Amino acid sequence: MEDLDYDVAVVGGGPVGLALAGLLGQRGHSVGVFERFAQVYPLPRAIRFDGEIMRIFQNLDIVEDIEDDIVPMQGYRWFGADDEEIVYIHQADLAPSGWASSFAFWQPAVDQALQARAATLASVDIRRGWAAEGLSQGSDQGELVVRRGTESRPGEWDPGEETAIVRARYVVGADGANSVVRDASGIGQMDLGFSENWLVVDTSPEDMSRWDPRISEQHCNPLRPHVEVNNDHRHRRWEFMILPDERPEDFESEERVWELLEGHLAPDEGSLVRHAVYEFRSKVADTSNLGRVALAGDSAHVMPPFMGEGLCSGLRDANNLAWRLDLLLRGLGGEHLLDAYTEERRPHNEAMIQVSLEMGRVSCTIDPVAAAERDEAFRSGRVPPPPPVPHLTSGTMRGADDPASGRLTAQGLVRTPEGEEGRFDDVLGKGFALICLSGDPRHALDADQHDFLASIGAVVVTLDPAVDGAIVDVDGVLGEYLRGLGRVAVLARPDGYGFGSVERLEELPDLVADLRARLAA
Repeated sequence: MEDLDYDVAVVGGGPVGLALAGLLGQRGHSVGVFERFAQVYPLPRAIRFDGEIMRIFQNLDIVEDIEDDIVPMQGYRWFGADDEEIVYIHQADLAPSGWASSFAFWQPAVDQALQARAATLASVDIRRGWAAEGLSQGSDQGELVVRRGTESRPGEWDPGEETAIVRARYVVGADGANSVVRDASGIGQMDLGFSENWLVVDTSPEDMSRWDPRISEQHCNPLRPHVEVNNDHRHRRWEFMILPDERPEDFESEERVWELLEGHLAPDEGSLVRHAVYEFRSKVADTSNLGRVALAGDSAHVMPPFMGEGLCSGLRDANNLAWRLDLLLRGLGGEHLLDAYTEERRPHNEAMIQVSLEMGRVSCTIDPVAAAERDEAFRSGRVPPPPPVPHLTSGTMRGADDPASGRLTAQGLVRTPEGEEGRFDDVLGKGFALICLSGDPRHALDADQHDFLASIGAVVVTLDPAVDGAIVDVDGVLGEYLRGLGRVAVLARPDGYGFGSVERLEELPDLVADLRARLAA
C-alpha cells in the first residue's frame, strides 16, 4: 500500500476540483487530485458562467485556451403561454470583473483546459482512476484511503485491488452531489424541497446562423416548458420539462427526442450529441467545513439550473477557499479562516438556490390559468426583475457599513510606469490589492504595515498621476468604481471581493490593521 503526502488532497477531478488545484498549485502548494474516472468528462453539463468566473479563468491563465469555445451573452428572453415575449433580461456588456457579464460555453473544452493547466504545475499531482473510500481526521491532518479502479463502460467504475493512504494538511471534497468526503465527515444536508425531472438534449446543428448565439430563451408554455440556448458557436442545447404523467425512461430513444425537437431541429439538419434525463434538486450542506475538511461545488450545494449558477457557485467556492488555504499553509492565518469560508459561502449559495427556485417556479407552471396570470403580470410590469447575484454578508470583511465590503471589486485596464499594459490582475498580480484613487498610500502606512502587506503578497498602488510611480487607469474603470463608492481607497481580496475601504487616506492604517487582525484571530 502506497503512502502519499500533500499540503491539500482534493477528491474530485471535475472543474471545481481542478480549478482549486490550479489556484493552489500556482501558489506553490503540493496538491493531490483523486478522480475515479480516467478521462475528463467528454460531454457538457453546465452551459453558462459569468464574468466573475471568467476572471478566475484569467487568473488560471486559460483564457486563450477556451476563447473559441465560449460566447458572450447579451440577453435572456422569456416567452409566455402564447409563445410571445413576456420579459427580456438584459445582461450587461461589462461586469465588474472586466469581462462580459455572462458567457455560454462548451464545458468539455473548459474542463480540458483546467486539467491541462493544473497538469503543468510541478506541485500538482493528478491521479485519475482513483476513488476515495475512507476518511479520518487528526488534529493536524486528514487521511484518505483511496482505491484504484477501471471503467468497464463509460460512467461505470469498477474497484481494483490497489489502495493507497493519502495524508494531507487539508482535504477538500469536490466530489459531487453524492460526496464521499461529505458523508465520511458526518456533514448533513438540508433539502430545500425542489425536485423535477428534465430532459437535456445537446445537439450539433449544421447551420447555427438561424439562432442568435448571444440570446438564451426560456419558453414558459404550460404544455411543456423548455429552454433553448447555444453552448458555443457549434452546439445548441434544449432542455424539456418531464411532465407529471411521464417517466424518465420514456425519453431514452432518439426517436422520442427528435419528436420533441420537431419545429426546432430535424434529423437532416444536425445530430444529437447526447440526451439524458436529469433530476434537478436543491440541497445545501449543513456546513462547508469541519476540522481539516472543506467542501466545494455540488458536495456543498445542489441547485436547480434556472439561473445557470451551479458551476459558478462551485468555482466561487474554489476561489474563496484557495486564498484561505494559501494563508493557512504559509502560517499567515488562523484556523478560523475555514469557519469564515462557511460563513461566507453557505448563505451565498443558499441565496442563489432560492433565486433559482423562484425562477423555476415561475417558468415551470403547467396550469394554463396560472400561466396566463403570470404572463399578464410580467407584461404589466407587476413582476420585478430577478435580483442580482447577492454579495457576501459576513466573514473575512469589514461589514455591511462599508460599501466595498463583500462586494466584487472592479478590474480595469492599467499601465505601469514601465509601460506594461493590460488587465489589473495580469499586470499587477492576483493577490490582495490596496488601490487608492488619490494621494500616496505609501506615506499613510508605517514600515510594519508595509511588511505585513508584503508578507501576504499584497500590491499597493495609486491612480493619482501626481504621485511618483502611479499606475495609469487606462479605461477609467478603477477610478469610476472608487468614485461610485465615494471612497479614496479599497482593499481587495485575492478572490476579487472587497475586504473594506476608506474615505480618507488617514484611515488606511486602521483598515490594514483590521485585515491583519481578522486573518490572525
